[in-house]
Amino acid sequence: MLIQRAIEMAGIPTVLITTDPANSAAMRPPRALCPEGFHWGHSLGRAADRELQRAVLITALQQLGALHLPGAIVTQAFPAYAAAAAAVR
Repeated sequence: MLIQRAIEMAGIPTVLITTDPANSAAMRPPRALCPEGFHWGHSLGRAADRELQRAVLITALQQLGALHLPGAIVTQAFPAYAAAAAAVR
């Protein structure tokens, strides 16, 4: 997140995508998205799941236009991820 802060100070807005909202909130990122229920290493979803990864990226990019308090993390459900995880069990 130090890199994110430096990029922001240069005037370029950023969005953190995190699967660990508690630790990320402590660092107070300017904007952050937590895909609900995603496992560590699956920040954008499962490998090769292009539709889900695209949906996560679009949702993250939409955060650029929203006002947030530093450290506030937007949590978003992506039912396709939950459905795929349930099918594997």
